[in-house]
Amino acid sequence: MFRAGSVGKKSTAEYIDWDENDNEIEMCGDIEWDEKGRTKISRIYIAFDEVIRSFQFGYLENGALVLSAKYGPSEGYNIRVVRLNQDEYVTGLSGVLGMRGGIRNLTFHTNRGKHGPIGRSSDGHPSAYEIEIDPAISDPREFGGFFGSCSLHNLSSIGIYVNPNGTLDSEVQP
Repeated sequence: MFRAGSVGKKSTAEYIDWDENDNEIEMCGDIEWDEKGRTKISRIYIAFDEVIRSFQFGYLENGALVLSAKYGPSEGYNIRVVRLNQDEYVTGLSGVLGMRGGIRNLTFHTNRGKHGPIGRSSDGHPSAYEIEIDPAISDPREFGGFFGSCSLHNLSSIGIYVNPNGTLDSEVQP
C-alpha cells in the first residue's frame, strides 16, 4: 500500500495561538492522522467556510456504520454530507488550495462520478492552486483509505492510499 499524493501539505511551523481566556499557547505544527485500511466508505462529513475546517467519514464494518475520528473543528461552520451508494467506492480526490495554504474545496471522485466541489469556489482567484490525485483506481480493493493533517483551525492536507491488488486487464505472454 502506498500514499498516492496529497491535497495541501502538513505544516511543521511553530506558532503561538490563544485559548478562550487569551492565554498564549505554543503550538508545534499540524497533527497527522491516518485511516489506512478504512475502505468501505459510506459517508463523508465536511465542515467549511472560507476553507475546509474538518473532515470525518463513516465506513461500514460488519454491516454497521462506524465513524472515524473528526479531524479539525466543525462547530459553527457549514456542513456537507456526501453519501456513497453501496456499490460506490473512492477512485481519486481533487481540491483547490487558497492563499494561506488552506484547502478551499474538495471533490471526491468515485466509480460513479464526482461529489463536489465541496467548500468555497476558487472564483478564478489567481492564488488558487488546483491539485488532482488520480491513481486510476478501477477496483474497490485498490482504495486503501485516507491520510492527512490538521491544525486547530482547519484541515491542512488530505490524501488517499492505494493498494495495488495485482490484477491486470491482460497478461503479458513471454
